[in-house]
Amino acid sequence: MLASTRTLAARPWLYLVTPSIASTKEVVRIVDEAIQGGVNVVQLRNKLYAPDSNELREMAQAVREITQAHQVPFLVNDYVQLALSVGADGAHIGQEDATIDQAKALIQSANVNNFILGVTVRDAIQATAACKAGASYLGVGPVYMSSTKKQANDGKTINLDGLESVATTAASFHVPIVAIGGINASRVESCMNSKASGVAVVAAISEAQDIRAASAALWQQVSKYHAVV
Repeated sequence: MLASTRTLAARPWLYLVTPSIASTKEVVRIVDEAIQGGVNVVQLRNKLYAPDSNELREMAQAVREITQAHQVPFLVNDYVQLALSVGADGAHIGQEDATIDQAKALIQSANVNNFILGVTVRDAIQATAACKAGASYLGVGPVYMSSTKKQANDGKTINLDGLESVATTAASFHVPIVAIGGINASRVESCMNSKASGVAVVAAISEAQDIRAASAALWQQVSKYHAVV
């Protein structure tokens, strides 16, 4: 059973996507300090390791423990089976990953409730398909040029007009959206004003000299808004 979209949108999201680095200890440090600064959703994304590797499983378990201690939702990027096996709160899939129906079949077979399933989209057509298929929320972008996922740019950012277009489509299904791609503190206001329920951030937090302070600065901007459903 997938999580209720209304429950997800109870407050605006400051959503951390972890960088792809090898050290579990460093990932946990980033996550811990980011949560202390205001991050309230964490996604583990690591392309250095295979989904069935011991290294990625250990990292996922460690991040699960720290997010659980802080009572912050934890999702795993791409790998639904891994998310289920470590007791994550959800998973996030892209357009080139498992289909929503495949993901839902895994979730149903695991017999878990309130599992969050996020889906990456970049336009209203993809958003409509994802919402109809049962996505819990949408990650929408890249709004700006991404420094951490350059293949997502493809020379084409969706800009704020594209973000608002997807937001309008998703709102008709009562599905919240999170803006992603090149987000920093100076861009939060524009994204939230374009009807996003939150922003997803990688480099603006993980590459900051003071992760807690960077997260707090972002949260100060995000917290001015109400989530949109």
